[in-house]
Amino acid sequence: MAIDNDFKEQTEKLVTETLELYKKAGASPRIGDVWKCKNTGDFLCGFFVGEMVGSALSAFQVFHKREPTPEEHMEIVEIVEKHSGEIVDFFTKFNNN
Repeated sequence: MAIDNDFKEQTEKLVTETLELYKKAGASPRIGDVWKCKNTGDFLCGFFVGEMVGSALSAFQVFHKREPTPEEHMEIVEIVEKHSGEIVDFFTKFNNN
């Protein structure tokens, strides 16, 4: 079953608006020390993607009152992946190279 256009639009909006909030807030200088990661940007990128997919999956469950099918789950992941260039560009600048 394909995800309806309204849900796709809301998920797109979630990703773009949340990324803009991250761009304005920046990153905590303690992330590398607290989470013991060498590349803060890679950590933040993975965190952000997980947050977006998880939030969209939760929203799907609330909206549809059911779990997404594997195909719907992948559609949600693909919506986030469409923004991969912008997400990677932003977060990799926090890497400790």
